[in-house]
Amino acid sequence: MNRLRDKVAIVTGGGSGIGQAIATFFAKEGASVVVCGRTQSTLDETVKGIKEEGGDAVSVLCDVSQADQVAGLIDLTVKQYGKLDVLVNNAGVASKALTILDLTPEEWQYIFDIDAKGSWLCSKYAVPEMKKAGGGSIIMVSSISAHLGQKGHGCYNAAKAAQELLMKCMALDFALDGIRVNSICPGWVVTEMNRELLAKMAAEPDKEFAGNKYSDALKLHPLGRIGTPQDIAWAAVYLASDESAWVTGISLMVDGGYTCQ
Repeated sequence: MNRLRDKVAIVTGGGSGIGQAIATFFAKEGASVVVCGRTQSTLDETVKGIKEEGGDAVSVLCDVSQADQVAGLIDLTVKQYGKLDVLVNNAGVASKALTILDLTPEEWQYIFDIDAKGSWLCSKYAVPEMKKAGGGSIIMVSSISAHLGQKGHGCYNAAKAAQELLMKCMALDFALDGIRVNSICPGWVVTEMNRELLAKMAAEPDKEFAGNKYSDALKLHPLGRIGTPQDIAWAAVYLASDESAWVTGISLMVDGGYTCQ
């Protein structure tokens, strides 16, 4: 219960799904957590849940694609807790377009602004504070989609691939500063982003929804189930903790075996 004792962590997109699970697990393991996102009500729910279980957390409204808001997020964190040890770049959005023919320039830019630019901006402002603290851990919540070609997912996969290569370059750039940079690549996970779709798919497993069948999705995961936010949160705890002190530049596949086929 104390794997993250005395650590200060920021979790972007912390109001729901994977981000909420990571923030909650971090607090249970002793970290002080700053959760950020664009919807105050969901952030409040995360903070309330953490405090009800005896944890320490605050919320900050922040659009990770906006430099001034990100700078404010980092500044508030350091003023509140005195330092920054862990950054989880979890905020992300998915494209609604099926192919590049359907994709508009605006949607392409929006996906890259959140999924790739947001990770860069948060890291840019976090790294100087981590250097002051003597090191730290940056975790990208990426996707198996960064490593695979998938029908109808060109924009999202490209943005996640950019996030993955940014992670590897940062791991080299800041290794001698004691800053480790890694990513978690989930397979299919039940979150607010896809809960309704997955429910429809589960109800009619052999019917195609958005180019996918639930029966096929299950077959893609040899462990036989869709993932949960908690599955990803445990991996984040490991990468945030000193247990992974000699781990940097890796893409940790937490995907039920999807990418081993």
